Amino acid sequence: MRLFAILLFSICFSCSNEKKADCNYITDYYPHTAKAEVEFYLGNYDKAYEYYQKAFENCDAIKLGAHHDTDKFAKVCAELGKDKLALEYIEKTIEKGGTLNEFQSDNIFEKILKSPQGEKIIDQYDKKRDEYLHSLNMDLRTELQEMIAIDQSLVGKQKERDSVFKVNDLRLLEIFEEFGYPNEQVIGNFGIDFTNADPTILLLHTDVSIRINYFIPKVKEFIKKGKCPPYVLGVMYDNLALFNDEPQTYGTYENQNGGYANMISDTSKVNTNRAEIGLPNLKLIKKLDSLRSQ
Repeated sequence: MRLFAILLFSICFSCSNEKKADCNYITDYYPHTAKAEVEFYLGNYDKAYEYYQKAFENCDAIKLGAHHDTDKFAKVCAELGKDKLALEYIEKTIEKGGTLNEFQSDNIFEKILKSPQGEKIIDQYDKKRDEYLHSLNMDLRTELQEMIAIDQSLVGKQKERDSVFKVNDLRLLEIFEEFGYPNEQVIGNFGIDFTNADPTILLLHTDVSIRINYFIPKVKEFIKKGKCPPYVLGVMYDNLALFNDEPQTYGTYENQNGGYANMISDTSKVNTNRAEIGLPNLKLIKKLDSLRSQ
């Protein structure tokens, strides 16, 4: 009987791992978490919980760019009285670079954090935070910051910029091959030193040929694996189109006075394009942006 139980556990564990390994964040994750986030902001926590659970069936929850899903799911669980699960996702958030303060400053977590497991999380926080910081590649973070600073300092000096862009292209390629996409779990988020290290601006200045043939396919693979926010790829496509005086097809650039900057009129095609890289449709992203700004 004991042997049977062990075998059953092994089968279930390997099936679970296989599910996670097969996860495609573009199709299995982002369509659900976008809907979950809308319901989260509307206070419909039951619906948000269902959408998040659907996303987490095959994919690990992420804390990446604007996708603070571990944080939000922790609050959803707390609101629904699912204290054990809320504590699990507080821990996940901290492991991914979140701070304890964001939970301690929210009254919904007060009772949960006073539980034995909550007190344990508080006691171990400094150690966990230190482990996270020491896991980051700070040399790479500094290098990216320096690359961005040089890039931005040469605005208006096109010949010098072209030379710098070529150097940055080659270095970014090396970084992608060696470290993968330099996201928050690799180099930390903005709050580490309050200096931008996001490589997106460098990707927007890549040579057309290398962008089309290497960076765009590479970034899409990173997105599928949950390592890069979908918005990065949408901006890469639209930036290239607008630079060539062509209409954007992903709807990532808006005019200052509202509306989209030179976008194709077929919004259904735009929405199809967005879905293919993990972005919410135009109507849903408008709603999300409005809710986020409240």
